[in-house]
Amino acid sequence: MVPDHPSRRTALALLAGTATVGCLGGRRPADQPDDDDAPAAATPGDPDGAPAGEGSWPMLGGDARHRGHAPSVSGREPGQPVRVDADGPMTTPTVVDGTAYLVRGVPTDDGPRATVEAYALDSGDRTASVPLAVDGDPVGFRFSAPNSNFRPVYYRGLLYVAVGQRVTVVDPAAGRQAWTTDAVDDLFFNEPPTVTDAGVFAGGPSGVAAYDHDGALRWRLPPTAADDDDPTTDRIGSPRVVAVSDGRAYLSWGSQLRAVDVADGSTVWRHDPDGPSASTVVATNDVLVRAGLHGVEVVTTQGERAWRGDWPGGAVVRPAVADGVAYVAGLTGHVVAYDLADGERRWSRTVDPGGFAQGTTATVSQSAVHLLRVDPAERTVRVLALDRADGDIAWERTRTATRARGVVPASGRYVFTAETTPEAQRQSSTAGAGQDTSATLWAFPVGEADD
Repeated sequence: MVPDHPSRRTALALLAGTATVGCLGGRRPADQPDDDDAPAAATPGDPDGAPAGEGSWPMLGGDARHRGHAPSVSGREPGQPVRVDADGPMTTPTVVDGTAYLVRGVPTDDGPRATVEAYALDSGDRTASVPLAVDGDPVGFRFSAPNSNFRPVYYRGLLYVAVGQRVTVVDPAAGRQAWTTDAVDDLFFNEPPTVTDAGVFAGGPSGVAAYDHDGALRWRLPPTAADDDDPTTDRIGSPRVVAVSDGRAYLSWGSQLRAVDVADGSTVWRHDPDGPSASTVVATNDVLVRAGLHGVEVVTTQGERAWRGDWPGGAVVRPAVADGVAYVAGLTGHVVAYDLADGERRWSRTVDPGGFAQGTTATVSQSAVHLLRVDPAERTVRVLALDRADGDIAWERTRTATRARGVVPASGRYVFTAETTPEAQRQSSTAGAGQDTSATLWAFPVGEADD
């Protein structure tokens, strides 16, 4: 079934709606007219806000530890999908209670505009559309590979989106922005924030910032825009996404791994070995896992290396961890399962050897490891499920696209986005404006295979 979707002309008309912005603490902005019939904006951090239900995927990696594990999804072959076609690129979806939240680059005469959208996965109906603005100016959409710019994070009924040097919060029920942080000097956020009861943590190429739930800046690393005494300033690499667990925030900065106190950003410990250079940390109760160009490493939550293993697969976005195994998928098609206790390889597989698929990330269900492989020349994307026991291909589906993002196993479905960009634009840069891109949101229900 292909649900009805507004035409490009209708989508442009939607931009006439006003999005409120620039106020902290969820207060109604001065230019927002009073309307007794309008739904009240949710209070940031309100403990009465609806938490994500069981089986949801509210942020990158599924939770604040970024483990990439969906134990409620069986991993069986998918059934007949629901699809939504649209003009403009789409981010990786966030899935909560049967709704997919994403940011789409809605085409306008001035280029694609970043717009938060929500879709019911059982029907494909769009249930929310909020164009983003900062200081009254529309936010343009640019997706810079391999970072998930603009991907929304769900926390207690609100959606948190990294927008340049700020974080903005959207109330999808009210159909408006609730508040936006002030800009932080020399920090640019090009990954989704990590949002928990402990606060809002946003990272980018040059640092990390932590906010309270009213948008007030709590701390930043480095402490100032140019701090020569801070050991992070001479590190190659980007902290990007922060893993949060048990009062600590964990970030990988080049070869350095650091644990900081979520309350004030003070260093609890710093692990600074010879490699691997990596950007994203996955946390479990006892250890931290990271993977990069020069290997896979497991470090205890006390900052001591448990083991380091060879990694054959080149660039990697982040690992997934489930039931004592770390699954690492590289952009060149290598997938390896490592025993979390000692680093021994349980199995290794190469899918489409020699090919390069920007953004490939492993996610894990009960029985399978899920990943995407894209062949831009053939304009195809393969959705793959590898058996967790031995790495054999359990099932796959092929769709037409030049880029894809996901797979998100959540709410009883496999959800991903796929987009097609003209060849000339695709070859010119990995950062595409997306004006002539078309995209599809796919939601495959977990079930028996369709013929």
